[in-house]
Amino acid sequence: MGLLDELTRDRRRLLAAVLLLLLLAAAVRLYHIQWSFSNNGIDEGVMIERSLMVSHGYKLYAELPCDQAPLAFYIGSLFGGDVVSLRVLVAALSLLAIGASMFVSMRIKDSKAMLLTGLLLSLDFVFLRESRLFSLDAVSSCFIAFSIPAFLSYVRKGDRSMLALAGLFAGLSTASKLFGALALIGMLLFMVLESRREKKGFAKAAIDMLLVTVVAALPLVAFMAYLGPGDMIQGMVFDQGQRGFDPFLKLSIVAFLGLNIAYVLPLVYARSLWRRSKETRYVLCLSLVILAFMVVQPLVFLHHMTLLSPPLAILAGVFISDALKTDKSVSENSNNGRLVNKRTISRNAAIAVFAVGIIISASIGTYGLALQKKPAQAAYADWLRTATAPGDFVVSGDPIICAYADRMMPPEVVNVAFRQHTDLTLDTIIQAIHDYNVSVVIVGYRLNSLEGLTSYLNTSGFVKVVIPIATSTAAALDLFQEEVGPITVYARGT
Repeated sequence: MGLLDELTRDRRRLLAAVLLLLLLAAAVRLYHIQWSFSNNGIDEGVMIERSLMVSHGYKLYAELPCDQAPLAFYIGSLFGGDVVSLRVLVAALSLLAIGASMFVSMRIKDSKAMLLTGLLLSLDFVFLRESRLFSLDAVSSCFIAFSIPAFLSYVRKGDRSMLALAGLFAGLSTASKLFGALALIGMLLFMVLESRREKKGFAKAAIDMLLVTVVAALPLVAFMAYLGPGDMIQGMVFDQGQRGFDPFLKLSIVAFLGLNIAYVLPLVYARSLWRRSKETRYVLCLSLVILAFMVVQPLVFLHHMTLLSPPLAILAGVFISDALKTDKSVSENSNNGRLVNKRTISRNAAIAVFAVGIIISASIGTYGLALQKKPAQAAYADWLRTATAPGDFVVSGDPIICAYADRMMPPEVVNVAFRQHTDLTLDTIIQAIHDYNVSVVIVGYRLNSLEGLTSYLNTSGFVKVVIPIATSTAAALDLFQEEVGPITVYARGT
């Protein structure tokens, strides 16, 4: 890769290359961000609608049922649950995460590794997709990315203030989505293994492990003090733990690695990376802990895999940069011709894998961006905004419609996902319509499968409203997600 040599030859070229990479990452994230080219089912709508309702004073868990950690919803409430503002916020966080990952690659290896990591993360389709949504997985992944340079500073210098900072970022990741706890587990596993490797006393490691654990727990402890530990634990843990098991969704792991082939290299060559340095051992620990959890946990969606993007991009950048390095002393020694040949094959293979991975992710992302049109949900929201008053409650099978329109849903039916505890029933919908004097019901997604709902609406003073909507392309790139399905609007007759 002669281009990399040219770009890293002097500081001005390197700085220009970094700025261009970040500009590329920003462009593909912010281009028509109001028109998502791919979604994560209806999760984003549920999350934004919860944020909107928190901004109106509803208390999570006690007043507003919730099966996720709370931090992102309270961040979202600061923006009034505005769809575009929250997507831009996540896009900005992802740019900072890319910068943090690039910095780590440079510290571990060199400026070539930094640029390779930046390009991988900029065009990683899964990371890009979640960066364009108000995604809890993306927020959690970004905080994990922020924790990596802090923890590596502790690894190098033994600075406990950096250890505490890493623990804080891990805690913020966990408070955004419980998967963030994997960052803490990765740190603890590394500290245990490293203390055994260096054959030092375990006492210092134990103190450091206690410190990082306590700091990481602070965000959730603070929320529990405010929201109530019983309600939070019931929502975050027990309601999540009863969502079933779908082995087919394990293909999300294969899809993620297939879309980012370069990420396979650190996994295949884990042993050589393990021997390389303390820093690569930690990032490898983190990656393997997350991957192992994805393998064993009951439900794995493609958006969950976003947590793997920063650590695997760092390792891939470092590994490929190592493969590109030419040992002139070996190449000049004819007696080592066989070794040179092996090294050349390794170098060429690394280049090929990197190039193919970039082409796959970039092609899919470009295809999605090129297909973008105004999503049907936004068009329905335009009608809903004129047909209802700001204080009216609406029931919608696709909550993003209400979020676009700045309308609240009855708290009991904000979560209309197929997998939830307890399951959504027709009686729950009917009760919510009565209790909140609902004037509009938008039947779609989960509500399409509630037998008897349309019959009830037709006999209870609701009339079907025909809204001319162009065909939406918003779901053109959805993978391993349930379909939102047809949307039918019912309004209370006058």
